[in-house]
Amino acid sequence: MLQDSDLISQYTEFILNNLPEWNHSKSEADISVIAQKEKFAAETAKIDRTADINSQLKQLGKIIKDSVPDNHICLFDTAKHQLVEKQNPSYSKFEYNLAYASDNELKKYLLEEVKHFKMQNGRPQWMIATSKQNSQNIGIIAIPSFAGDVDCQATVRKQFTEHLITQKKQHSWKDIIFDFRGNTGGDAEIIKEIGERLSGKSLLYADICEYVKNVPQNPEQNKIFSLKRFRRKTSPQYPSSDDDKFYGHLYILQDGWCASATEGAIYMLSQIANSTTVGETTAGTFAGGGCVNIPFSYGTLRIGTEYRERSKNGRLIKEKEGIPADIPTSAKSAYHQALKMIINHTLPHQTILSEFIRKNKNL
Repeated sequence: MLQDSDLISQYTEFILNNLPEWNHSKSEADISVIAQKEKFAAETAKIDRTADINSQLKQLGKIIKDSVPDNHICLFDTAKHQLVEKQNPSYSKFEYNLAYASDNELKKYLLEEVKHFKMQNGRPQWMIATSKQNSQNIGIIAIPSFAGDVDCQATVRKQFTEHLITQKKQHSWKDIIFDFRGNTGGDAEIIKEIGERLSGKSLLYADICEYVKNVPQNPEQNKIFSLKRFRRKTSPQYPSSDDDKFYGHLYILQDGWCASATEGAIYMLSQIANSTTVGETTAGTFAGGGCVNIPFSYGTLRIGTEYRERSKNGRLIKEKEGIPADIPTSAKSAYHQALKMIINHTLPHQTILSEFIRKNKNL
């Protein structure tokens, strides 16, 4: 271990050598990555090593925020205070998702057959309902969080999926609205299953998912990487029966809170024909996932172990910029905008054209 006076150098070297965005297989040939690394090293070199440790870490946190292209990365001081400031929306993440709506609000929204699923103690409930609009039934799937112990949630997640498929068939849903507003992530494997069963096609969590080669600085860090680093399960395409298939339109509500696995969920559903995202640009927190907590002599660094890359309409989606909605609108009005589109049975001509070209370009 280096001397405490060189703590910032330890952090700097570790981030330079382990950040997924700076160490994936294509990064060495990427001029922009080289420039980012040089800028980060130059900025951390300016930190006053004579200042107290927490002051140094606070300066480092600001540099990470300004210079590191990763929204998953976190730095904690000796009191476990988060030092990398996050840019969150001005409204609460509990504000708009329909899963949080009161009984009176659900009646106002004309929702019927409402069923809530208690996922886990201390975790938000999920919801499935049917909305009747102009004599047609619309499926409402509200998932405010993917967080928690997935093994603990396994049974209820299975019940949720089967109830969704049953309700779709029983009520002959013509359209489905997925409400992900306020969902900051967790494990979205259930959306891969739902999406593949509805569509009968394989859905990608990202265009590229690649483990980076870790460079620990000591045996303790090496042990953490060995035991706790992310391991993505290789899951084949989920089988789809005739009863599973859905031929209507999918509307996906998103906002500025949607991050990490939720962006993966949005990305997967967006690969299905006749799908449209409605709302705000997402948080842009996906490129360096599968995080582990790495302790230093002072403070702790949370950093990803897997590099992910996604694109939309032929353009690379950038970390910290997020996934733009097909139909931009505020988080507050996203649900009503989707309903309006369903009731009118129309989409703006340019949106239809661009969506058709994007989703059929490889056929």
